[in-house]
Amino acid sequence: MYQINGKTYKLKEKYSLKDWGKILKLISSINQADDITNQIIILISDDRLADLLNTILDNPVEGEIYEDDFEEVNKIIRDFFSRKNGLMKNIGSP
Repeated sequence: MYQINGKTYKLKEKYSLKDWGKILKLISSINQADDITNQIIILISDDRLADLLNTILDNPVEGEIYEDDFEEVNKIIRDFFSRKNGLMKNIGSP
């Protein structure tokens, strides 16, 4: 369970192919940057961070995401990718 703006969220149990399409599109846009600073800038710009959270969480995030929420947001993203690490590895395998 995660808290953003006083609301409780959790990662979805399952992700549709449409969800994965959105996730992979967001990831590919981030990977175009050379370093982590530029990757973070890309993720924060154009509401891409909110798009990612709204795709991986059980409910859309209500309200703005503030810098105070960054630690929790980081944990959400880290937990998501650690759960899905095996699938992500297999995407690039023949």
